[in-house]
Amino acid sequence: MISEPKGMKWEAKWVSACFMSKVDEAVMAPYFRKTFSICKPVGSAVMYIAGLGYFKASVNGMAVSDEVLAQPYTKYDSTILYSSYDVKQLIREGNNVIGVILGNGWYNCFTKDVWNSREATWRSLPKLIVQIHITYEDGSKETIISDSSWRSSDGPIVFNGIRNGETYDARLEKKNWDTPEYDDKGWGRAVIARSPGGILKPFNAQPIRITRSFMPVNSWETPEGAWIFDMGVNMAGFCRIGFTGPAGTEATIRYSEILDKDGVHINQGSISGFVRSGDFQTDRYIKGSDSVEYWHPDFVYHGFQYAEITGCTEKPEVEALMINTDMERHGWFECSDETLNALYKASNQSIISNFHGLPTDDPHREKNAWTGDISLSAEQILFNFDSAPMLRKWLGDIRDSQKPDGSIPCVVPSTGWGYNWGNGPDWSSALTLIPWYIYIFSGDTEVLEENYDAICRHFAFMDSMAEDGIVSYGIGDWCPPFEGRALMISMSSFKCPVEVTDTAYYYNTAKTIEKIATVLGNNEDSRLYSDKAEKIKKDFRRHFIDEKTGDVLGDCQTSIACAIYQGLMDDSEKPALLRKLMAMIEENDFHQDTGILGNKYLHNTLGEHGLMDLSLRMINNPTYPSFRNWIDRGATTLWECWNGEGSRNHHMFSDFIAVFFRYLAGISPDEEKAGFKVIDMVPQVKCGLEWVRASHESVHGRISVAWRRGNGETVFDIEIPKGCEARFKVPGVYGSERKLMPGRHGFTVKE
Repeated sequence: MISEPKGMKWEAKWVSACFMSKVDEAVMAPYFRKTFSICKPVGSAVMYIAGLGYFKASVNGMAVSDEVLAQPYTKYDSTILYSSYDVKQLIREGNNVIGVILGNGWYNCFTKDVWNSREATWRSLPKLIVQIHITYEDGSKETIISDSSWRSSDGPIVFNGIRNGETYDARLEKKNWDTPEYDDKGWGRAVIARSPGGILKPFNAQPIRITRSFMPVNSWETPEGAWIFDMGVNMAGFCRIGFTGPAGTEATIRYSEILDKDGVHINQGSISGFVRSGDFQTDRYIKGSDSVEYWHPDFVYHGFQYAEITGCTEKPEVEALMINTDMERHGWFECSDETLNALYKASNQSIISNFHGLPTDDPHREKNAWTGDISLSAEQILFNFDSAPMLRKWLGDIRDSQKPDGSIPCVVPSTGWGYNWGNGPDWSSALTLIPWYIYIFSGDTEVLEENYDAICRHFAFMDSMAEDGIVSYGIGDWCPPFEGRALMISMSSFKCPVEVTDTAYYYNTAKTIEKIATVLGNNEDSRLYSDKAEKIKKDFRRHFIDEKTGDVLGDCQTSIACAIYQGLMDDSEKPALLRKLMAMIEENDFHQDTGILGNKYLHNTLGEHGLMDLSLRMINNPTYPSFRNWIDRGATTLWECWNGEGSRNHHMFSDFIAVFFRYLAGISPDEEKAGFKVIDMVPQVKCGLEWVRASHESVHGRISVAWRRGNGETVFDIEIPKGCEARFKVPGVYGSERKLMPGRHGFTVKE
């Protein structure tokens, strides 16, 4: 991306296609072109473009970038992101053509669904705004803008719906339509359109790209004549198909992440129920000739491991293309236990399957960015990916969605759905915690500054919902172990009362704002929120802690771990509670019985108190419910429910990966010296593993830890980057504590 020129003014007009008038009928992808002439050498040329919902742009038949699904989803009547591209090399002297295709994306989401997407306040016909700034070698300048002089037409993409699929009729192709030689006399003039209402802002995060391809690991023909292709891994993207047959042959591609019980046919039933009109995850291609043709969709993506293709006269060629926000890897973990390695790989695959301009919950059924899911996963995502730019983009979406009373919805962006359910302190903690996590990992205070007012306003909303110091309007410990289908009654059958987890997040928010205010030098607010936090803690203890026994209301793994993890217990009380928690785990045959909130509390609490052996024993338990049980059942991504119902590509349980980095490798940032200036390096080598290797690419450079245990000693190989130091200690080993300065350190610690 290219930075916006200082004082840039948008002269261009928003335009839409001449043949589109009714929003419900705008299911095809309109094509636009603009001719212009260049008569002298060009020094620089930059295209600035926003196309809603998605766009593909070219100059003289050559793509301006390798991005897909540009640009990311926003609350379009608040913010519209535009992209910038250096197009100097694509422009030539003489006649030139700009070509743009628009997909519906999230801007015109016409499909009936449970989230009221059809009723979005911004919903309208696809439209675009384009401006090319040209500076000639002689210093003169020219600007090419979108206006009614552009031409528009229909094309071969006759249908595209983000939750349905895409249909391409190759018989309708307009060969070389985006080149100067093409005759566009049959095209109509573009129409000046209303602005979507949002402020145009530069898109500063990573784009979505095709990042990897997979060839099928297996394929077979069903009794009905359909071809099934198994990609071997659950992913987000689409298939590139090649097939023979006469012109007019129609191939249908349906995507799914599981097979029917017969092991022969695909099964979409477990994830299709929330989409109430049209097909689900279904693409179609109609051949334009009798020759072999290759195709993949442009304006949709799907979550799948299996693809079913019908309508082909012969077995088609198939390649699965994975697409995601193109974030660099920033973390690596490996150990002597192959199940843990498989879980680490599955977690990463779940993350990249759910980053497409925003952090979604799943890549198929919903594609919604639930606040709770990403809040719970954010720390491990920051360990493993350069995710801060995209998370900051999404925090802007939250601020756009915030109501005057401070409340935010449970899915962001929101069409208006999610303000009256699911947006309690538990899920909405994303607004407070994610900026804090980004700051801890980066040391950059800007993310705190840009979100501080919104965070405080949201706390005021929580305050307004409190009664006698207690809040209770959240979702709670969602998705504990249950039998049967993934229905709300089952997914909310947790043991810990909502008022316990909600009030704990209420307290956590006050404490986090206190810390943010301190970092920003706002001492008055720091004292204010410190006092608020102390009052909430007293109210929590008065309502939920038994004075005689010290028990926590709910008396379960989640409630005990919550009280410890959220800092609501005194140090003197923790040993007894930890013993009780350990006994509960043993009584449950070393299974956890938590949902997603308790999952984070539980493994962090055990890790913080030197009990990673117990944490790993639960994770590695071969029987249901456990993470290993998923791997043993063939999971290549993390699942939504312990029993495998619902989605099988969810990341909301993934925080145990952050625990691996912190407590197995010992790579943990000190909150008071953010950005890993000081690393709390306390690897728990007595966890049952033989060896661990991990690294994280911090803002200062790579931090790496490798250890191998045997014969009563542990051999360490550690690297500390410039600008950092580590406080190193092996729990339970006298004399192991030391300060590690920048450089490579190899040493042995005897037990």
